Amino acid sequence: MKLLHKLTAVSLTVGFASMVFASPLSISEQEINHYLHNHLAEKVPLQNNVGVPGLFELDYNLHDLITRIGRTDEKKVEIQGIVDGILTTKGKKHNAQVKLNLDTKPYYDAEKGALFLQDVRLLSWSATPEKYQEKLAMFMPVLMDGLTEVLNSTPVYTLDETKSKEALVKKFGKAIIVEKGELRLETSVF
Repeated sequence: MKLLHKLTAVSLTVGFASMVFASPLSISEQEINHYLHNHLAEKVPLQNNVGVPGLFELDYNLHDLITRIGRTDEKKVEIQGIVDGILTTKGKKHNAQVKLNLDTKPYYDAEKGALFLQDVRLLSWSATPEKYQEKLAMFMPVLMDGLTEVLNSTPVYTLDETKSKEALVKKFGKAIIVEKGELRLETSVF
């Protein structure tokens, strides 16, 4: 009878492990977008002021970050976002908006069980009203440095160790595979 219980326990354990590792954990665009929309501002400030006070300044708020995963031949994660700002030049204040289009490379930190977006690259940007495009150009390197720092240091997804599959993926996770619309974390077991 004890042998039967041991065999049952072993087969259940092997069956569970096979099920967990046969299908790697997938993180969808929707899950990452939900995190960016609802939780990123809790972790890092998305508002700041850059420039030289009294000469030229930009008070800005970054929002509406949206990802598109694996939709290019390079299998990168594209990010679009909006920067609302107040541009101050020569003592005059002007409302402006910048639409950003970036791409990044996903990175999995196995120790933290966290997914980051790194190697941020500015693909294009546009200002509204268009007449501020030239004045805002001088702020783009500073804005990009700030956004790059946020994405390099703040995960866009952290595995939940209270969920058995995510806890096992955290323990054995080794690589990210970029697919259309999702990121898959592969494991080193099985």
